[in-house]
Amino acid sequence: MIDELNQLELAVLASICTAAGGSKSAHVPEQYFMKKFQKQMKMANRALHRLISLGYVAKHPTGGEMTYELTQSGFEVCKAIRDQLRNLK
Repeated sequence: MIDELNQLELAVLASICTAAGGSKSAHVPEQYFMKKFQKQMKMANRALHRLISLGYVAKHPTGGEMTYELTQSGFEVCKAIRDQLRNLK
């Protein structure tokens, strides 16, 4: 599952996970997790759309803006990324 994602896709997914506080039910506006990718915004947007098409992230319209949330598979990948980072320490 984690092997099919490139480094930027993993970074975007990790950023969403961090912005959501590790919660699967949190809905996060794009500006909260994409601000880290100012220099490579176009590529980060492509990565976000690929994460949506692969089923790791779901779009959720809220009020006047689009928010994003982790799906179950996205949540599991986030847990795997966190576990890998803990093992490196």
